[in-house]
Amino acid sequence: MTQDMKRALYFLFPASLLLGGCFHTDNYNVQPQPQLYEFAEDFNNNARNWAFYDAGNNAEAQITGGLLKYTYYPSGSGSNTVAINTGARLNSDFTIQTSIRNNNAMGLVFGVSPSSYGYSFFIDPNGYFAVYDEGDASHAPQTIINWTASGAIGSGWNDLELEQQNGYWTGYCNGTQLFTISARPFYGSQIGYILLDHTTGYADYLYVQWWE
Repeated sequence: MTQDMKRALYFLFPASLLLGGCFHTDNYNVQPQPQLYEFAEDFNNNARNWAFYDAGNNAEAQITGGLLKYTYYPSGSGSNTVAINTGARLNSDFTIQTSIRNNNAMGLVFGVSPSSYGYSFFIDPNGYFAVYDEGDASHAPQTIINWTASGAIGSGWNDLELEQQNGYWTGYCNGTQLFTISARPFYGSQIGYILLDHTTGYADYLYVQWWE
C-alpha cells in the first residue's frame, strides 16, 4: 500500500465516524404538559337533569327562564343539595364560577358523591359567607370558616368563584378574595348548589375548568 493510499484511508475513517454521529439519538423523558378542560352550563334546558321534586322535604329544582330555580322549605331545619357530574378532575387545579342570588343562604357545593356530601361555600343576602365540610350520612357538617361578614357580598346577584391551586382553596365574591385555606381531600367529583332551609335561590350559569 502506497503512502497516498494510507493517507486516504486515514482521513476517510474518521469522517465516517463523524457522519454516523449526526444520526445518534437519545430517549428523553419529557413530562407532558397539563391540558385544560372546561364544563359550561347556561340553564337553558334540563339536558343534564338538574330538575327534581322532593315532596317529603318540600325541595324542588327547575329550569325556568334561563335560570336554575331552587327551593327548600322543610318543616324543620337542615340543608339540601343538587349536584351533577361535570367530568371535572378535582384532584388537580381547578376553578368553579357561578352567579347566584337567594333570600336566605345558598352556596356552591363541590366534591359530592353518593357517600359524601362534599364541601360548601355559602353566602347570604346580609353580606356573610361560610365554608363547611358537609360530612356524610354518618358525620354531621363541620365548620371550616364560620359565618364572616364581607362588604363584597351584595343583596342581589353575586358572582362566586372557587379556585384550587397548589394545594390551596381561594374563594372570591364579585372579584374580591374572601379566603384562602388549605385544600381538603375529595371523596367525590360532583358539583352543584346547596341551600339552607327556608331558602329560594337562583343560579344563572355554572362554569368549571380544570387541568389534567
